Amino acid sequence: MKKLVKTVALFSVLTLAATGCQKENEFNPLVDSEQTTETIQVVYSINGEVFQTTMSESEWDAFLERMMALAREGYEVSFSKNRSSLTSQSKEKVTFVTTSQQEAIAWSSNMVDQGYEVTITFDKKTGVYTCVAER
Repeated sequence: MKKLVKTVALFSVLTLAATGCQKENEFNPLVDSEQTTETIQVVYSINGEVFQTTMSESEWDAFLERMMALAREGYEVSFSKNRSSLTSQSKEKVTFVTTSQQEAIAWSSNMVDQGYEVTITFDKKTGVYTCVAER
């Protein structure tokens, strides 16, 4: 019995030592060198405090959901893609009003894709999202 325990222990140690010395395979099948994930710069503000982040296109929808949640909590949120900063000077202004969060998200995403900066507020009494796009 002692000999079996020693043999198993010795085998375990040798196995760990052997696997620790193996060279790691640098090929990652989940990353295709032909496909690159496009990233976008997002500049946004929450009640006037400006932030900047980089995200993938697939993270964009979650970002918009979060902006709507903040608007429902009473914050004024603004955001734009691939711009260096949020500016208060504008030449063109488009306003969209809806009670549907999904419509507000779709409209805002479309306007940002067209180069607008979008500001969203939410009226808790009426349940209305007011979305203003400026460029």
